[in-house]
Amino acid sequence: MHSFALYKLDVVQGKQTFYYIEVDGNSEFINFCNEIKGNRQYKSELLSLFARMNSIANLESLPKTKFRNISPDKELVKEYEFKTKNLRAYAIKNTNGKIIICAGFKTSQEKDLRHFRNIKKKYLNSIKEEK
Repeated sequence: MHSFALYKLDVVQGKQTFYYIEVDGNSEFINFCNEIKGNRQYKSELLSLFARMNSIANLESLPKTKFRNISPDKELVKEYEFKTKNLRAYAIKNTNGKIIICAGFKTSQEKDLRHFRNIKKKYLNSIKEEK
């Protein structure tokens, strides 16, 4: 069984709180951010992702080209995708904001979505088991 922990994503400030998730002491989102920081193009796009998260945290609307609901029909816990030209960040709805689960490149979007939904399922099952 996996252990999950949520940590506040301090670069996002607003009426909603954003968290990132750690699975067994490892945050795929933070690891992804650290890996691409050295690349000028991707660093700029990462800053754009954070700007979009800040907009959503402050209850602003964004076009579907920057942020969209990707929840399958009848899904109880909403899923979201933050987008730039090459980067994607995947999140779920939380009581008072969003939980960023993972991120990736547009070129690996299908694989990343499957991975995101797998982690989401395990996280939600762990919450049920705690109750």
